[in-house]
Amino acid sequence: MQLKKYADTDFFLALMKESDWLKEKAKKIYQGNIGNIWVTPFTIVEVMVICKREGISIKETLVQISRIAKLDTIAWDVFFNACDHINKGATIFDSLLMSFCGENIIISSDKIYKKFGCKIINLNKD
Repeated sequence: MQLKKYADTDFFLALMKESDWLKEKAKKIYQGNIGNIWVTPFTIVEVMVICKREGISIKETLVQISRIAKLDTIAWDVFFNACDHINKGATIFDSLLMSFCGENIIISSDKIYKKFGCKIINLNKD
């Protein structure tokens, strides 16, 4: 069974921004994983916070994300497991993504996920 690939906020922002240092790598990852890119509700909330702060249309951003990623559901264990990551120094959003993702793959440029032993597709590497 193919592992799901959960995209982090930086992946979506790189694709949507006119200019971003991760844009080309994000495009390449997207093209190689069409139909298998997933997003957690937590990543959506983080994107919404950033859009609000930057004056970007939240609804248009979410519409764009909905066209390229599948939204997954939540169980209580996700929150309980995230607490363990938070206690070990991860941020709330990173902890929730790691917990939600489980044994699947995270697409991100953030280094924190490697520290916790997560499988990642690194946006910083070719």
